[in-house]
Amino acid sequence: MKSRKYTILALLFAAWLLLAGSAFADRVDELLVMLHGRDREAQLAAIEALSRIRSTRSEDALFGFINRKGEDWRLKIQAIRLLGEIEDPYVADRLVTIFNDPFLNDTCPALQWNTAQALGNKFNRGTRAVDSLIDALDSDNLLVREAVVQSLGRIGDPKAVPHLIIALDDTRFSIRFSAVKALEQIGDRVAIPFLTKIAEGDADPYIKQEALSALKNFR
Repeated sequence: MKSRKYTILALLFAAWLLLAGSAFADRVDELLVMLHGRDREAQLAAIEALSRIRSTRSEDALFGFINRKGEDWRLKIQAIRLLGEIEDPYVADRLVTIFNDPFLNDTCPALQWNTAQALGNKFNRGTRAVDSLIDALDSDNLLVREAVVQSLGRIGDPKAVPHLIIALDDTRFSIRFSAVKALEQIGDRVAIPFLTKIAEGDADPYIKQEALSALKNFR
């Protein structure tokens, strides 16, 4: 009963901080107690609140949590997703470090997939995130490669176009389909001849139709 009472109070406190925002950045200590505890609901509430405070200390706490052994990987993923919403080069750069960390990603491959997704925001255009995602296009993990292609499309950096054109010849349907959509999102006309070739003669009807739709948007 005591533990349940603590959870309710902790959740109420975190909800208050979510509403209060950065004006209550001095309450990070209380949130850290919740984050380092063993009550999953309280930890989740602390992660949500810390991500809203928008301070270096709160962000460092979340990155420390992600890197700490023994923490619930599902909570780590939630922290990654929320950090990905913060338009801050410092945060994005640290997410890139997580994305490239072989120890973390070998321990839990889902972390790299979610980090790739978290990096897929337009505010990462022209940053190290684009380079790291491009480098990961040859990942052995199909799901990671698919997430990388999708994120490059959402970022919209023309630097990715030559690499996405190469991905059009991938043997996996998911990569080819995602590459067509990504090239459409970026909108660089360099891709038009390659999409035209697919639209006119690809053996897969779904990819062919997607290329036709992409070309209509180009025009």
